[in-house]
Amino acid sequence: MIKREISRREFLKLSATAALGAIVTACGGKITPEVVKETQIVKETAIVKETAIVKETAIVKETQIVKETVEVPKGRAEPPMLASKVAAGELPPIDERLPEDPLVVGGRDEIGVYGGELRMTMFDPVWWVSAYDVVVENVLRYSDKDCRTVVPNVFSSWEVSPDGTTYTIKLRKGMKWSTGDPITTEDVRFWWEDHMTYKEILSSPPWQLRFGGENAKFEFLDDFTFKITHKVPFGNFPAHCTRWNEDFMFIVPSKYLKQFHAKYTDKAKLEAAAKEAKLETWVQYYNSKVTPGVWGGPTGILDYPSNMAWHVVANPSQGLYQWERNPYYWKVDLTGNQLPYIDTVRFDYTASTETTKLKLAQGEADILGQHVVSMADYPFYKENAEKGKYVVGDYISSMGDRVTFFTRHTVADDPGLTEIARDPRWVQALSMAIDREEINQSLFYGTARMGALSPMPASKYYKPEYGTAFAEYSKDKANKLLDDMGLKKGADGMRTRPDGSPLKYNIENCGIRVGPCVPKFCEMVSGYWREVGIDATSKEILESLYGERMTNSLVHCGVWHADRCTDMLLHIEPQWFIGTGDPQQGNPDATWTAWYRAPDRTAPGIVEPPEEIKKLFSTFDQMTSVVDENERVRLGQTIFDWLAKTPLSIGNVLECPAPLCFNKNLRNLPKAKSYIGWDSYGLFTYHPEAFFFEGGQHA
Repeated sequence: MIKREISRREFLKLSATAALGAIVTACGGKITPEVVKETQIVKETAIVKETAIVKETAIVKETQIVKETVEVPKGRAEPPMLASKVAAGELPPIDERLPEDPLVVGGRDEIGVYGGELRMTMFDPVWWVSAYDVVVENVLRYSDKDCRTVVPNVFSSWEVSPDGTTYTIKLRKGMKWSTGDPITTEDVRFWWEDHMTYKEILSSPPWQLRFGGENAKFEFLDDFTFKITHKVPFGNFPAHCTRWNEDFMFIVPSKYLKQFHAKYTDKAKLEAAAKEAKLETWVQYYNSKVTPGVWGGPTGILDYPSNMAWHVVANPSQGLYQWERNPYYWKVDLTGNQLPYIDTVRFDYTASTETTKLKLAQGEADILGQHVVSMADYPFYKENAEKGKYVVGDYISSMGDRVTFFTRHTVADDPGLTEIARDPRWVQALSMAIDREEINQSLFYGTARMGALSPMPASKYYKPEYGTAFAEYSKDKANKLLDDMGLKKGADGMRTRPDGSPLKYNIENCGIRVGPCVPKFCEMVSGYWREVGIDATSKEILESLYGERMTNSLVHCGVWHADRCTDMLLHIEPQWFIGTGDPQQGNPDATWTAWYRAPDRTAPGIVEPPEEIKKLFSTFDQMTSVVDENERVRLGQTIFDWLAKTPLSIGNVLECPAPLCFNKNLRNLPKAKSYIGWDSYGLFTYHPEAFFFEGGQHA
């Protein structure tokens, strides 16, 4: 029997540290956590284990240690789907496929049963835009107990130096790719040296890996341990590791990718392969093999090694992807059963919200997720639940219906509009011209809590004044602000610019890609703005064109949903507020973002932002650097204090239900009132690998 527990010796070791993660809570059965509380002096060094969490304060703290003993029997039963392959010698037995320390997924409602196919939809025929959350493994993750605490995942533990610059990270010994190849620090080294800092592939790594102005230093101590040293303290680094994208994945299947890399394979051979694939260079050919490991893609996907619960086995037609359980998946339940419970997954492309709803009503979809649902369609969901054999969940949205308008502060081809947009009264007036309660009643049946763009109400960063700042509906106040700006009304009631030319203002959006309610929302808001004399229009365009125009500062006003407003993402990606992230979806000003993210801020084409914006960026850097969570919150609130007086963008929905729909046989689903959206990486935070069908199949 393998016992997993925190001994008294480990407890004393942890009591001398400030741990930054992790809690595994036992639930049900014979496994009962023992909670021990002590008060002690805390040092700044942090050692993180799967079964401990120490809440951080300044000097003296109360430590909560959760002790859990999980007996994982050897010789456990094989998942039935794999038993015949093991018997035939096509797969090694399960005890040889699991790592020495598999991640134990506790805290679920039930021990599940194997079997069934999970059917999901996606908005794009190639990319898994609305189904990514069940086929992803971030190196760290947030606990679904509080959606704040960072806990181990692919990384089994991490240790932080006293000054917050150096992180010593351990992988799970014996963890394997879906091909059976071991996952080791060679996969990390390749990612860093031969991808992220390989000049022919990338000009520079993302800012998180050059924080302080220099690339981080990687040291590989053994096959399962490596060290990252940053130029300056980076206390919030573990939180950044909870996100996974093509820039920040840490681990890639190096054995597979070396086939396509000129450092390991003859360049002439690769150039010939690129030409045959209708690509120009070996780098493009190599990149075509990397991308499928993240979001999907048209080439190389079927043989790309995975460390996820399911791996793709077929793409029989455009828009259809079929997945099977990964036989080397490295997580187990509390009784030692290898996860996932569900055997296969199917992604189907649906071209419209109406098509998706039809599949749901006909019982052909098992999950309608965060990208698809809207309270605007709530009556449809309820009316068709019995026929479609699904239930409608009661969750809190951290994306979809939280529609936000990004009044761009630089319009590259219109200096006159740029000058208008940079007057603080412009955003204030546009915000107060919106009748949010009418939108709430018309689109959300009165279920939303309306307000300005701000942290969500449950966030540590939230203050009530943030949610009400310039969110009062008052045409009189909006008109006065516009009048004071010198934007005069003509005989037709429409305003002119200070130079006398017509004041036209265009809202550009991607329609249902952002959320099902977006087209109607934009129509209503443009109407409100016309009522105060602004000749506003709304236009829906393709996402690719929208992203290009936003990046090049050609959009007057963009639209996206305001995720990244909970304590999972707000402190690492305050993109909507001050523009720290990619401007393609939305932020106040793409030129400010370009300056902030530039490796060389003196390079040609980089425009320096106003001093007050530079101060906001500087404060965010301090948030990133500090180790103490209370200090991080204090710094963040100085940003939001300023924005409450000088808003840069226009929010509308503080909080709104997320009526996700699930097949009525699905079990171990997120608890009611859980946050679901981009912040939680959709369903990922809630362990979809532990979802199962009662009876082993969908209803």
